[in-house]
Amino acid sequence: MSDPSGAPPPPLPPPLPPPQPPKNRGLGWFFAVSGSVVLLLTLGCMLAVSGGNLFSEDGGLAFVCGSPTLILGGVFLWLGSRRLKR
Repeated sequence: MSDPSGAPPPPLPPPLPPPQPPKNRGLGWFFAVSGSVVLLLTLGCMLAVSGGNLFSEDGGLAFVCGSPTLILGGVFLWLGSRRLKR
């Protein structure tokens, strides 16, 4: 039998993979800009419908009708900011 101390050492573990290149940030900018534009246009439309007084009776109607668009703009802005943080 051969001497176990003369055996070659075990192979080294494989090296770490190279770091991934940064992802394209264009989609993040698209979401952020689109969300901002949707929010600004919705708020402008709500102010125009309510005559500048968001706490009037027409202001309540503007909030009810504009809330889905406000939510959509907020979600787009949130998605864009999350993608840009990566």
